[in-house]
Amino acid sequence: MPPALSAFLALLLALQGGSPASLRKTDLVRLLSGAGMSPVDLSQLVRRNCLTFQPTERDRNDLRMLGADASLLAAVDECARRKAPRRTASGAATRAATRPPSAPAPAPPPAAEPPAVFQVQRIIVTVSAERSGFVAGGGQRGSVGTQLPRALVFEARDSAGAPLPGQAVTFTGINASIQPAAVATDDAGRARVGVMLGQRVGSATVIGSIGVVEKQVAFNVAAGPAAQLVVMCGGSSVSGHFAIRPDSVIALRVSAQDAFANPTPLLGLRAAVADARIFRVLAVAQDSTAGTVTLKPDQAGTTSLAVIANGMRQYLTVTVPPKAAPGKLDCR
Repeated sequence: MPPALSAFLALLLALQGGSPASLRKTDLVRLLSGAGMSPVDLSQLVRRNCLTFQPTERDRNDLRMLGADASLLAAVDECARRKAPRRTASGAATRAATRPPSAPAPAPPPAAEPPAVFQVQRIIVTVSAERSGFVAGGGQRGSVGTQLPRALVFEARDSAGAPLPGQAVTFTGINASIQPAAVATDDAGRARVGVMLGQRVGSATVIGSIGVVEKQVAFNVAAGPAAQLVVMCGGSSVSGHFAIRPDSVIALRVSAQDAFANPTPLLGLRAAVADARIFRVLAVAQDSTAGTVTLKPDQAGTTSLAVIANGMRQYLTVTVPPKAAPGKLDCR
């Protein structure tokens, strides 16, 4: 008996002697290489015993080269399909067995504590109108547009005379500005502000308000230093150049003003003419608030007039025409 056939019979006996044994690739190679089994018998053997391996495309090519026909290849594919579920289940079980245990779920965060509840007791503070008001800084005197030297102090007290700290006091100025316009009282119940006087000569008033209580205080506002001279002819001011009639005597009214046009005392009024042949200064007179300069034309011409007072000079150009025009007024 040929050796290949003997090996085949031994393998066949082993397969039929007990439970079917799966075929290895080497078993298929030996069976295809020998001549002891027909392709039909070999296909039935593969279907009954199946395979120990999962055939790849390379395995199929090897079997074709050894003479495997379509029925044998179909049996191989059928065996591969039968083994696939078992392998998948086995692999899943293996992966499940080897998977590391999952980390325990984190503990839930502790429940947030409920917010604290505070009970607020409302305290009503009553300001006494009789015991509250300005206690310092009132009655000062200053010039227009200047800051008063001392702070204005408002004091808030209750009906028992106790100071009221932390109370908002608002201030309103008439011909005055207040800085700051609102301030809270300190531990002694006092609020301090600065006062800037306004631009009008006379008086200034500051009103302090706290709740329904209002108190006021007054200040004296004086004119500032002289900043300009004002020359009037008739009812109009003159500056630069003007003319006077040759047959008249005119009186110029002179006054001094501060930077806000408030009248100031006139000091040391004088007048000088550049060419006294054209007109002369007949007289200069003054009182505490204003003065007059009287001019007399002598001949036609133009010259300059200087009006001097309070350390300032006002220069004017004056023309005397040769003949007075009918209806023509002076200082036009």
